[in-house]
Amino acid sequence: MVRHRLTRLVLALALGSALAPSVPAFAEAPAVRTQVPGYYRMAVGEMEVTALYDGFIDLDTKVLSNASPAEVQRLLTRMFLGGQKVQTAVNAFLINAGGKLVLVDAGAAKAFGPTLGFIGDNLKAAGYSPEQVDMVLLTHLHADHAAGLLGADGKPLFPNADIRVAQADHDF
Repeated sequence: MVRHRLTRLVLALALGSALAPSVPAFAEAPAVRTQVPGYYRMAVGEMEVTALYDGFIDLDTKVLSNASPAEVQRLLTRMFLGGQKVQTAVNAFLINAGGKLVLVDAGAAKAFGPTLGFIGDNLKAAGYSPEQVDMVLLTHLHADHAAGLLGADGKPLFPNADIRVAQADHDF
């Protein structure tokens, strides 16, 4: 019996508020015009790893190997995607190892256009400055991993960081 009265009360309140005339908002707020910061943080043992979003690039599906074009299109269709391009994210990873900040890859900067080059912004959004990065580890020297070493002004984006790369990449 009590449950039925509570249910009727909740329904009456919901219906009443839905039918009430709209009340104008008293506070105006300007549009923010920015997206949610592009980072995700997680603990890995004693370390904290922050994935930093650099942006996206549309890749031609012809660069996808080890599958026939028909298989690639079948997979894209299954994911409700189609066409000859597939969007992919470019990310870097900041590892806070207690006493050191290590950045794994540096992003693409604007090497592939305006949809990339947000590592510095998202590093700041995550609470760090480029000057705090102690080391940048480059997994390889493709532009989408290394072009972000320099800022738009052509100067090092991570001025206090040691830059490390595999000897084979360095020699090449």
